[in-house]
Amino acid sequence: MSARQAQTVSSPVPTIDDPDLLLPQRDGEPVALRLANCEADHPPIGRDQRLAVFVGGADSYHEGRVPVAGRSEHHGEFLSFTPAFGFVAGQDYVVRTRRDGEPYRLSEFRIPPEATAATALVTDVYPSGDVLPENLLRFYVHFSVPMTPHVAPDFVALRDASGVADAAAFMRFKQELWNADRTRLTVLIDPGRIKRSVATNLDRGPALRRGECYALTVDEGWPAADGSSVLQSFSKRFRVGAALRERPNVGRWRWRPPRPGTREALRIVFDRPFDRHLLDDALHVVVADGQRIDGTSHPGDHETSWSLTPDAPWTTGDMQIVVDDALEDVAGNNFRELLDRDVGHQPG
Repeated sequence: MSARQAQTVSSPVPTIDDPDLLLPQRDGEPVALRLANCEADHPPIGRDQRLAVFVGGADSYHEGRVPVAGRSEHHGEFLSFTPAFGFVAGQDYVVRTRRDGEPYRLSEFRIPPEATAATALVTDVYPSGDVLPENLLRFYVHFSVPMTPHVAPDFVALRDASGVADAAAFMRFKQELWNADRTRLTVLIDPGRIKRSVATNLDRGPALRRGECYALTVDEGWPAADGSSVLQSFSKRFRVGAALRERPNVGRWRWRPPRPGTREALRIVFDRPFDRHLLDDALHVVVADGQRIDGTSHPGDHETSWSLTPDAPWTTGDMQIVVDDALEDVAGNNFRELLDRDVGHQPG
């Protein structure tokens, strides 16, 4: 990895720039942190704690912010971070670096608009499975660049096998459900079309019917936020399976303890597909004293599994998998209650 001088944009609030931080100058380049010898040999704190990137400037940073999703890698004396969907040209970012026993430092950067010619594309849709439950609650649509807001209903549709769009399938909000940099849109199926015995369901029927095929489509022509390109068309086809009408149950999950002294991944196979983005923070592994195991986690197999690769080799002794009981499956059911339950039903 070649070293470059870190440069920052001006900010109305002071930042504490890290002189060992190498900032990207164009799309596709990572953020890289040069580690001291002792840190490179024996990193005592996790990668996410040592190097993290956030959308916005230093003036908008606070401890509760969710970092940009991506991949951290350790190469020799460098720790690098590559975002899952690339840095957006013209967007302000702040990098938080932290060293052992020291307060964190903040460094700002921005990819110049002329440094990239990214085309507006749909990059991912979740749930990613080919068979989805009849009572599916939401879709996440990921884009390669920030998109123009307030026009999603004009472009996003649920279509049956003959191509006919269901104009009442999705909830409409005054404020669309975007992430901070408008590269991820959350689309909710109207719960009234999901819940049984609700007037909307009785009048119109469910949005999805078991055994039938549908497509989530995104029509071409949707302009990127900066006006540099318009979206190409996209379609995710899927078949509808049985509804999920029982709460998740960890007793039905399968896993095998990893071997001590190795960094092999701990893999958990679920009893159903779970919400892709809730999975990012809902599971972690702790040792007997409650200390969390740092590592890289990754949902897999159409969100029906999850793996953790530790930063340091596994040790012997008792460990525990901790699951947030607010974690939802793709139908909106969590460990406490069902989204759609029979009248008079009491959670057990």
